[in-house]
Amino acid sequence: MLQQPIEGIAGTTSGLHRAVRAIVEDALTRGVGETLSTNGDFRERLGVGAGTLQRALDLLADRDALRTTSRGHLGRRIDAIGLGDCWQAAGLSPVRFLLSPAGPVELDVLESALGDELTALGVPYTVHHSRGGNGRLRGVSQGDYDVAVVSAGTLDGARRSLALQGLGEARVLGAGTYYAPDRLVILRGPAAADPVGRHRVAIDRESFDHEALTLAEFPAAEGYEYVQMDFTEVPARVLAGLVGSGVWHITASAVPLFLTGLTADQMATPEGRRVRDSLSAAAAVASAGRPELKAVLDALDLAGLEQRQRARIDAENGSVAALAAESRRHAAGV
Repeated sequence: MLQQPIEGIAGTTSGLHRAVRAIVEDALTRGVGETLSTNGDFRERLGVGAGTLQRALDLLADRDALRTTSRGHLGRRIDAIGLGDCWQAAGLSPVRFLLSPAGPVELDVLESALGDELTALGVPYTVHHSRGGNGRLRGVSQGDYDVAVVSAGTLDGARRSLALQGLGEARVLGAGTYYAPDRLVILRGPAAADPVGRHRVAIDRESFDHEALTLAEFPAAEGYEYVQMDFTEVPARVLAGLVGSGVWHITASAVPLFLTGLTADQMATPEGRRVRDSLSAAAAVASAGRPELKAVLDALDLAGLEQRQRARIDAENGSVAALAAESRRHAAGV
């Protein structure tokens, strides 16, 4: 959703607008309780006078956007920040979020919760979708987007192996907010009965999470043959018998898995469960080029996220169970 900024000084090129914007960005980057840059720093950077800086501070205070206390030569302490009011007064750009495509319940609920919070905060935003956590992080690193949502495992792996320079602040949410434990499963199909085919396992080496989960659950030492494919193709390839099994993140579908002939089992090995749990949290990662985004990540109140996700998962599971029961009754002629 893209919200329009309030009318006022935003959009002008006056010294007052530049001062308001600089003060807001400085305050959002530093946070409540910290000290703003000095008037001398602002004057040197912006080429404005002390009167303009004071007018900018007064304007922000009048709008209840920013309250500060002067401490003489020690500078101004930041007492309170009205995030949305600051954003609109300064005319800051909407926050461009990059999320996974719709489908998994956890991520659909997370996207909805983010939208609710940003709207309540008064921060304008847009939402874009792209497959692949590494690709989303690259989009933020390159400055094409402002915040990417990925799994904690993808973030950790990317920071170790991709050397992305443009990533800034990150906020990691609770365990299970990206992958609920019972939603990461092992799909098996007709090839599972074949003593050769069952050792052919789907793997997506372009996905940090899929590769890590696959290698943990199906270690190379046990003689598995890995078949490279995009993780989105796993159900079709397993059902076609091209591989015996593959890791899958359950997504919403008009046709439940039990009707496809596929079976979905939980992670069976201790290592598979350990890796699953280490990856399971969602992480929101901001661009280093917009340090003010830290204030947005910090302000998001997502305390009830896990409960909302669980409620949706339970509702979906209940619908599938009801359909399965009705199917059994029909087959029995009841």
